[in-house]
Amino acid sequence: MSEDKPTQSQPSTRDDEHLVDEHLVEEAAMEAEHRVATDMAQYMSQFARSFEASARRWELVVYPSMLAFIILAAYGFFLIYKLTNDISTITYQMADIQTSMVNINKNFSSTTNNMNTVAKNMVMMTGYMKQMSQDIKEQNAAMHSIVVTMKDMNESIDSMSYTMYDMRYDTRAMGRSIENASGPMRFMNNFVPW
Repeated sequence: MSEDKPTQSQPSTRDDEHLVDEHLVEEAAMEAEHRVATDMAQYMSQFARSFEASARRWELVVYPSMLAFIILAAYGFFLIYKLTNDISTITYQMADIQTSMVNINKNFSSTTNNMNTVAKNMVMMTGYMKQMSQDIKEQNAAMHSIVVTMKDMNESIDSMSYTMYDMRYDTRAMGRSIENASGPMRFMNNFVPW
């Protein structure tokens, strides 16, 4: 029986050892898990902090970029609106221009007819101008003879002027003579009754 006890105690020690080993393994596993969880929590905390810092940095870039994009989008919409209005105005003006071009085409037709009439009149005027040129040549010849006659008249008027000067001188002399004779004539009038 003494032999049986040690044999029975050996398996119980083995079981105890096995249980202790399992318990140690479990504790080691728990501790490892706890360390992993702690490390993971630290890593996650660091990740969260770095993500927040990164998010803050991105906020400094993204929000102004979004504001600039909104402003550019509004400005683009305004430009498109203005462009649409301008194109509408251009369309109306092109319609007016088309109407004006039709009127101009009609006016050009009448202008062409008028120009044909003007061309015919110019041909007639050319004939008249030739006739006028010939008449002017004849008038020139006549004017030349008139100039010669005017020179003769001028010379005659000069001689008449000299004659008139002499007459004036003689008239002045006669006036003096009459004045000298008027005194005795007055005296004689006193004696003559008529």
